[in-house]
Amino acid sequence: MEDKVTLALIAVVAYSIIVLIIGWWVKDKIKNMTDYIVAGRRLGFWLTYGTITATWFCAGTVLGGAAMTYYFGVRGVIMDPIGASVCLIIFSIFFASILRKLKYLTIADFFRVKYGKTMEIVSSAIQVLAYIGWLGGLLVAYSAVFQVLLGLTFEQGVLLGTVITVIYTFLGGMWSVTLTDFIQMILLLAGLIIMIPYVISAAGGWEAITTQIPADTYSILPGENFEYLGYVGMIGLAYYIASWMNQAIGALSCQDLVQRSLAAKDEKTAKRASFAAGITYATLGMIGPLIGIWARLIITEIEDPNLIVPTLALNLLPAPLFALLTVGLIALIMSSADSSLIIPPSVIVNNLIPMMRPNMDEKTRILLTRILVLVTAFVSLAIALWAATIYFLTQIAWYLILFVQAIPFIFGIYWRKANRTGAIASVVTNVVLWIPFIYYFYQQTEDIWLAIYAPGPFVIPIGAAVFVIASLLTQKKDPPKPLLDIEGKPI
Repeated sequence: MEDKVTLALIAVVAYSIIVLIIGWWVKDKIKNMTDYIVAGRRLGFWLTYGTITATWFCAGTVLGGAAMTYYFGVRGVIMDPIGASVCLIIFSIFFASILRKLKYLTIADFFRVKYGKTMEIVSSAIQVLAYIGWLGGLLVAYSAVFQVLLGLTFEQGVLLGTVITVIYTFLGGMWSVTLTDFIQMILLLAGLIIMIPYVISAAGGWEAITTQIPADTYSILPGENFEYLGYVGMIGLAYYIASWMNQAIGALSCQDLVQRSLAAKDEKTAKRASFAAGITYATLGMIGPLIGIWARLIITEIEDPNLIVPTLALNLLPAPLFALLTVGLIALIMSSADSSLIIPPSVIVNNLIPMMRPNMDEKTRILLTRILVLVTAFVSLAIALWAATIYFLTQIAWYLILFVQAIPFIFGIYWRKANRTGAIASVVTNVVLWIPFIYYFYQQTEDIWLAIYAPGPFVIPIGAAVFVIASLLTQKKDPPKPLLDIEGKPI
């Protein structure tokens, strides 16, 4: 066992050195903010596809997803990867090419051009909060892997992963993120695919899996009396619908997805890459959750279900394959952590700082962005040391975005009468209604995660109605702005 762990540690160190070298190599490519945030808008299909897939294939999918399916079956991962795959496909069909034409740097640019500075500030703030939370969940995932696979303590694992991610993101920005994401995706898929036959064998073979695990375990429909994740009736149904909404709608305007479509070399590349990523995620993204289901026949009790995949790897795989999967899992976390780390600094420097210092030169902006990478990492590290769950912490980011900017984003792209008043009214309505609904559901269940998610099916339709009504009533007082690209040209 010690030899196995030692080999895995050597592999992780070697891989970490490689990604740090990549970060150092690409730092000279960074000439301006366009290079740092969207890689100079030069990414071809394979790099765009690779970075979208690797970023969305996060720790919540494999580690947290396996934990959810271990207890709840496929219903446990409706948010991610199932709902997330739906989001990528919807995005590719309806939004990717339009956003690439607009040539923005951040999603907050869209809200400034379409709705004005107030909505730009709101969007920027929610992106910063969401991605700091997401990064916190990913840093928790570092500890899960390092604890089981390398024998490090929780704090040591979190700190090691944070330092590695910070250094290469600090140096190379979106260029280093993109290049390392492509490598990370290959390593991840190789490690997970190799693990499948070992897990099936340990579970007693395919016949044992098909006969001992009920077919209903693989259903995406709610159970009897709308049962979902242990809740029934109206609460179960609300939680179920909210889980579909969380990423399928909420993540449409998230910065990491928008940023990658903006980094593609043209509209066709942005559209094709996001569609291919959606199909890939809908299929290969289910490997981790399926391992969680099959683990029921191998692990009867486990103190921390987030450790199911690394625990199985440690006990089932031979040393070389264990080392490969270890690197794959670390690469998996890094591929999402680097993306979430670069977003808050990018949004702050591109959208908030110019309101106070509009004439800041490019070198100063890049330097400030790099400094804020360190600040973001520190805040997320504090969250990681406090957090208790990978899956829900990584999902809360999309729900924040869903409640604040999904409605103004969708209507702003496709409805010419969408205006600033409607956007602000919908945001205020959603937030004001969300709070009492959270209180109500928490009183009913004492489950904070359900209380946060379940209000969605009630609040979002009301917010959409308010958006439409407020926009229609204020067309003369607040004329809608046309959809313009970054140079002020209509599309």
